[in-house]
Amino acid sequence: MNNVHTSTGSFVETVGQAFLANDAHAPDPALLARWRPTRSIWNLARRSQVAVSGLRRRHLWLDQHRVTFLEGGRMDADTVVLVHGFGASKENWLFLAGLLARQYHLIIPDLPGFGESHFVASSNYRLATQAERLHRIVSQISSGKVHLVGNSMGGAIAGITAARFSDQIASLTLMNAAGMRGSRASDFETALQRGENPLIPASMFDVARLFRIVTYKNRHSLSALLTPIMYREMVHRHPVNHRIFRDMLDIDEDPNQVFSEVTCPTMIMWGDQDAVLDVSCADTFHSLIPHASKRIFRGVGHLPMLEAPGLTARTLRSHWRDARRSQQH
Repeated sequence: MNNVHTSTGSFVETVGQAFLANDAHAPDPALLARWRPTRSIWNLARRSQVAVSGLRRRHLWLDQHRVTFLEGGRMDADTVVLVHGFGASKENWLFLAGLLARQYHLIIPDLPGFGESHFVASSNYRLATQAERLHRIVSQISSGKVHLVGNSMGGAIAGITAARFSDQIASLTLMNAAGMRGSRASDFETALQRGENPLIPASMFDVARLFRIVTYKNRHSLSALLTPIMYREMVHRHPVNHRIFRDMLDIDEDPNQVFSEVTCPTMIMWGDQDAVLDVSCADTFHSLIPHASKRIFRGVGHLPMLEAPGLTARTLRSHWRDARRSQQH
């Protein structure tokens, strides 16, 4: 049962500060400096998934980071940029990408610090920094405006990007986006306030639990399928993800102000069974971006693009058509 709290506000100001006060996993700088990616079954599986998808795996350099991204679809069509969440990677979008590639030019990056993109211990991974990097990544690949879609942490980064670099954005979709609290505390938020982060697993058991938390539809089968393939990779990333999560909580501007500066056509999309970021967060975002449309998916959790790719694709295509019509008038 979700707990009701009396006020909404930024995630960082409330839950984030409580987590930092109770977190016992402060990363060791020396360990982070030595950290390197590991070989795992997941590395082979991700390459196979990409090969089947028909998308091209490409790279670019940004500061000290080699950034890996997928590109494909119709190169002469509107460009869509899909941004993954915390602890995730570009492969989260592959089910959805298969439903969009015939009509759109797709760019799907691993954000710096995640997936196959480099983690650099001397760098920082604050949300505003990642938004600026996302802007630069897109600028190197596409010359026109893009439809920007962000899930969870990627939603917060996409929202900041849309506010700060509005000339680059044709439309924005906040999919179960991080950054603001709702009227009800999620199970994830409650765990964070105890100093626990279920999104940073330290064992195979933790990985299985993570998949059951972040998904609702078919969560047990997804957990059984993905845990044996991905647990070594995810556990190996434990110190890196703790470092990046702490960086995400380091903000120096009011999120209410940032999100209220979004002016492009916007859709707020949420699964009503989200145990990570409660669906009531959608109302908070809507209060900050009142021109946005809002779509709530029944029986879907934190990852609509994995749990309901067909519904997600249809809803996105409708949003993008509306955005294009609004820009023509």
